[in-house]
Amino acid sequence: MALDRSAVIDEVQKLADAPSVYEGLKAKAEVFLEAVDTPQEKSAFRTLIDEIKSDVLTIDQLISFTDSPDGVAVFGEKKASGLTIAAKKAKEQGEDTCICPACQAGKEILANQAAIAS
Repeated sequence: MALDRSAVIDEVQKLADAPSVYEGLKAKAEVFLEAVDTPQEKSAFRTLIDEIKSDVLTIDQLISFTDSPDGVAVFGEKKASGLTIAAKKAKEQGEDTCICPACQAGKEILANQAAIAS
């Protein structure tokens, strides 16, 4: 189901609030949220969309990272293993995007960007 403008703005807020969000993406989300209902809204949204496109991971990228020495260093062995298992299960169920809250919000924003960009 397509999201309306208000729901897309809510997804941007979820993205900004997600504990897993990359700081650069969080900053662009916050700039957009401050620009809502101003003449800068659409340009801030376009900037946010570009950042989302470069930051949101695929499910395969997540699996590769959590299953790597770098992923273990970031999350610890137990959490990295759990994330890998959860990601593989999600992939088996058809998920194509990282399962963290930031990436999932980013996926929804990308899928519904016409609600604001048009």
